[in-house]
Amino acid sequence: MYYSHPCSYCSKIFYTYNDSKFEAAKTLYDGIKAHLAEYDEDHKEYKFDDGPTTDTNEVYAEMSESPTAPSGGYEL
Repeated sequence: MYYSHPCSYCSKIFYTYNDSKFEAAKTLYDGIKAHLAEYDEDHKEYKFDDGPTTDTNEVYAEMSESPTAPSGGYEL
């Protein structure tokens, strides 16, 4: 299954393919945090500032799932 979540700052869609929804949430969280750091936006957003465990659970609850990759998304 493909799982996706938007960046909390710029709204780009990031996605990953995984059989485990929880592992997908961890991948999405790590990828979005790396993206924020790479573009020096991490200090500008406040959604994912509660720590990896709490924020991974937020991603888990909010992410979308689909049998196909989202068009225009960025694969992690």
